[in-house]
Amino acid sequence: MKIDIRKFYNVSRANVLTTELTAIWDSMAVGVAVVNAKGVCEYMNPIQRRTDGFTQINVVGRHITNLYLPYERDIIPTMECLQKREPLLKRAYWYKTTNNYLASTVTDFFPLFEHGAIDGCIAFVIWLGPATFGDHGRKAKSTPLTPSSSPPLYTFESLVGRDKTLRTVVSTAQIAAKTSSSVMIWGESGVDKEVFAQAIHTESERSKRPFIPVNCAAIPENLLEGILFGTAKGAYTDATDKPGLFEEASGGTILLDELNSMPLALQAKLLRVLQEKRVRRLGSHTEISVDTRIISILNESPLRAVESGTLRRDLYYRLAVIGLEIPPLRERKDDIPLLVRYFVDNSDLRSSHDSVVLSDNVLQLFQGYDWPGNIRELAHVVECCMVMLGPSDFIDEGTLPQHFFDARSAGCKLCSRVETHAPAPAFQEAAGPGYFDYSGVKRNDIIPLKSCLNQYERQCIVNVLRVTGGNVAKAARILEMTAAGLRYRIKTLDIGDVY
Repeated sequence: MKIDIRKFYNVSRANVLTTELTAIWDSMAVGVAVVNAKGVCEYMNPIQRRTDGFTQINVVGRHITNLYLPYERDIIPTMECLQKREPLLKRAYWYKTTNNYLASTVTDFFPLFEHGAIDGCIAFVIWLGPATFGDHGRKAKSTPLTPSSSPPLYTFESLVGRDKTLRTVVSTAQIAAKTSSSVMIWGESGVDKEVFAQAIHTESERSKRPFIPVNCAAIPENLLEGILFGTAKGAYTDATDKPGLFEEASGGTILLDELNSMPLALQAKLLRVLQEKRVRRLGSHTEISVDTRIISILNESPLRAVESGTLRRDLYYRLAVIGLEIPPLRERKDDIPLLVRYFVDNSDLRSSHDSVVLSDNVLQLFQGYDWPGNIRELAHVVECCMVMLGPSDFIDEGTLPQHFFDARSAGCKLCSRVETHAPAPAFQEAAGPGYFDYSGVKRNDIIPLKSCLNQYERQCIVNVLRVTGGNVAKAARILEMTAAGLRYRIKTLDIGDVY
């Protein structure tokens, strides 16, 4: 498809790097990067920095050739876009970063213009996974990543805080790291459960072997078994002999995130892998020995998950050899100043300020807030403050994002409703005017029970999705069902985007 380059003449770096747009780029699920006309990076969103292992590196102000290496003599597509002054669309790109990380992406590159002159380039990146390189630039057979080719993992030094409960959990995790026993970690969303998991792997004897995280809630049920245990040729149409993640992680660690979203039938097969230390690929009759340590993560207490039927009791006993419950931020508010300082010092915007100071009023606001999003929410608020600082070095109420005040106000209102035993507003809509109003139905009319149940179920799901902002995983936890099951009901009930 031919694109009229004239459409881009009025889109400059100033147009795409406004405060409003960078807030959108920061929260996108695809990578975004912007360079100027000379190829110097001026912006890279968090997901792209994580993808390329640049979380501890300040990429702003560095030339693109100091961040990425082309394959052999190929020109880096960003520079090609600047030279040709035209978009490069759906460019399959296997590249290597200067910190020795390999990745495979599909990227769209768009030139930016200021008064008709080339002003820079913006790239939108979809990450396909880690990659190795074969002859002539073609992707070679995938191999397990080594520490030199993977992004750096967190260590126990990454866990900031002096809270007594937190330090007790850290001490237990450090003991667990010296063993190969299974570890189960649970806690609310945003409390850094995966940081604990990575730290345990990093400090273990398996640190030189792969660390492979799997989000059990993000993968459809019909694909999860093949991804975990592998497939054999003929298992289904177009199936090939392919190792599963348990095989690829052999000798290392596999992280099963949101384990309670895994189907119970698959949990039974996982239990057999734990007992026999062998896996059988989907469609195969032979078993393969594996030596893989399992670290599992739950977003609720494992005993509650067992009682609600989302976690097998026998699997809980096998995986929770060592159990770690991570305290929420509201129970360790004395750590907030330390965490704020850590996020400020590690921000990509830190280099443009001599010394960033937090006002006493802001600190009081932070310590008076319950932080339902925990450490992750605090990190996002601090990052927004850094963006809004401008030339100032003083974080005050004027730099705080509006959504923080909105969330704080909503939390206060919710607390007052709970104290007076009034129903929370999020679910009142289900009983709104006219809902299940059959006053106009004639006596001989037929009202199928299934239709009534579907209508009620649909409204309940819509209300919960509105509360979670469309986050299916969170909605599934509220409704006490698996994320995959909720997605199926959303599709069956044709809910779509009505929430």
